[in-house]
Amino acid sequence: MKVKALVTPRVDRNVAFMPFHFGGMFQGESLRDRYPDGSDPYIIGEAANTATTYGYDPVTLMQETKCTICRIERA
Repeated sequence: MKVKALVTPRVDRNVAFMPFHFGGMFQGESLRDRYPDGSDPYIIGEAANTATTYGYDPVTLMQETKCTICRIERA
């Protein structure tokens, strides 16, 4: 997955954060034309959950996205 990163002091330099509730894209295909007139989102994107690990915490049964590995490079 390639995404554009925003480097900001709001997030610690050792932390990468990505919103995961985007919509409007599915498997690389835009779904913008399927929204009713006037209701399409300003920004569309693939849900981050499609690219994260399938692991989960066996105690809480929650997904393990807080420990997914990523690499950030200057473009």
